[in-house]
Amino acid sequence: MYRIYREETVDRAIAKGLEELKLTESDIRIDVEDEGKRGILGFGKKDAAVRLTVINPELKMYESIEALISRDDEKEDSIIAEAPAEKEAAETAPEDAGPSMEETDPEPSEEETADDSDTGVPVRDNKVLQGEAAEKTKHYIDGIIRDMNLEGTSRTDIKGNEIRIDIESPTAAKLIGKRGATLNALQEVAQNYFNSIHRSYGIIILDVEDYREKRRETLENLAMNMSKKALRSNGPVRLEPMPSFERKIMHRVLSDIENIETYSEGSEPNRYLVIEKK
Repeated sequence: MYRIYREETVDRAIAKGLEELKLTESDIRIDVEDEGKRGILGFGKKDAAVRLTVINPELKMYESIEALISRDDEKEDSIIAEAPAEKEAAETAPEDAGPSMEETDPEPSEEETADDSDTGVPVRDNKVLQGEAAEKTKHYIDGIIRDMNLEGTSRTDIKGNEIRIDIESPTAAKLIGKRGATLNALQEVAQNYFNSIHRSYGIIILDVEDYREKRRETLENLAMNMSKKALRSNGPVRLEPMPSFERKIMHRVLSDIENIETYSEGSEPNRYLVIEKK
């Protein structure tokens, strides 16, 4: 689903399309079909043309570009209003929850897990303890979802130090929130709870209806769009704040792009990515 827009410059054509579609650059893929010509004294002038293709999975439900443009404003407002659920989820975290994912303690050595320092009784296998902590974390998140008056069934999958909690729900959009805001908040709550009950290192990945993979594709497209913008403008392009694991996806995509460099600025949770021409 796409539409071609024409204006004097590429940036103006993109801006025109975004305004009409009521989207952001993270919702689309930008293909420059014609960079246009300025001409001389009005002769030989040619408008630039860009193709804007909708890549946001939530927006592909519309049958046509016309349906997308005329979508109900009230429905859009209701989606945006889901962001406060982030606060609700955060408030359910225990007061003594451990540090965030980026501040977790390193995995203890074999000597530290060999026995209990106070009793000398051998400690159970760390994988067993990790599995128990993962299940408790899953049940904890299930309880939060119920408290949010939403439905969902979850399951855990453990690979090494990564614990995935996958949720299926008829209200997936509400659990995800605008650009994953609610899901990211729930993931942070889950990580903090896991840290509070398990002393070894572990990373919690919370997902709903395979949203993480779809979001990764969106971020990769956004990274390419913004790198082209940085090359055209010869100036830095600053993106909206996003979690560290999303910034890493964009860093990785752009690491091999010639004449482009990326770095992060700001402080969490408002840290953002900057893309700039070398």
